[in-house]
Amino acid sequence: MSDRHPLLTPDGRTAGILHDGADEPEGHAPRPFLHPVLTPRGLAVSDYRPADHLWHWGLGIAVSNIDVAGQDLPVNLWGGPTYREGHGYVHLPNNGSQQVRAGERREGGVLQHLDWRAADGAVVLTEERSWISGSVRTADVEWTAISVRSRWVNTGDGPLAFGSPTTAGRPNAGYGGFFLRLAPSFDGAEIVAPRAGDPQGSAGATVTEADAMGSTRPWLGMRSDDASVLMVPAADNPGEGSPWFVRSSGTPMLCAAPFFHRKLYLEAGGTLDWAWSLLVADEAVGEDAFAAAASPATRVRPPSEVQAPPVT
Repeated sequence: MSDRHPLLTPDGRTAGILHDGADEPEGHAPRPFLHPVLTPRGLAVSDYRPADHLWHWGLGIAVSNIDVAGQDLPVNLWGGPTYREGHGYVHLPNNGSQQVRAGERREGGVLQHLDWRAADGAVVLTEERSWISGSVRTADVEWTAISVRSRWVNTGDGPLAFGSPTTAGRPNAGYGGFFLRLAPSFDGAEIVAPRAGDPQGSAGATVTEADAMGSTRPWLGMRSDDASVLMVPAADNPGEGSPWFVRSSGTPMLCAAPFFHRKLYLEAGGTLDWAWSLLVADEAVGEDAFAAAASPATRVRPPSEVQAPPVT
């Protein structure tokens, strides 16, 4: 049976509802997700099961292509069909799952222990994931901040290779990683990114979808008439910077996509440590307000904050 409960900020507001995804269809790659993701005033900025992609659910971690020793097909932990060069998207018996083995509500948020499984049930890797929520006020804007810290451990006998439809041959389809499917109200939303020539991201500017897609930037945001969202990967995440998969028109979504252009390898027994933050605010905030909220001083909290004794 599916488990769900609110993710609360220290002042008692609901940042979102955390689901374990256990009741989702096998072909959609069941996995934990946060939906709805809420602004400080309670406006939902996420979508769940949109008609165009029924396997898109709020905010979570999803990877479309994982090469696993002993598996004939790449493991699909994104959901839906898999891109195969020369064949396009094909429905294959390769949709796996991220199963919550154990979960604990803690003072700083929620700590989950997960098994990533292939379609045949084999454990691909194990993960420890923390979800932390809080509030941030910068440049006279109040944001709800959701931070995720994740450690992946390859417990198998061979290497893993994390990729995307682009690494499989489809241009500009490098999705997979920390993913948010946005609410329909973000259709046509403006994309905000660090200003050109500012590698530290201390000032913001609007950019086109074509400019943002596949680019490497320290943060990326989107704003509709009613709300703004900002995604910030930790600077020390694996890989060389964070490429972005972003769409504004038709299917609004935002994804820090570390496997966009090239595969990332994890040897047997190896670990990968990740951290991302998502910030959401009411109304369309200014470009420099995005940059102020993306400051490292306001972002991802250390994991010790969710290692406190469980709340009783």
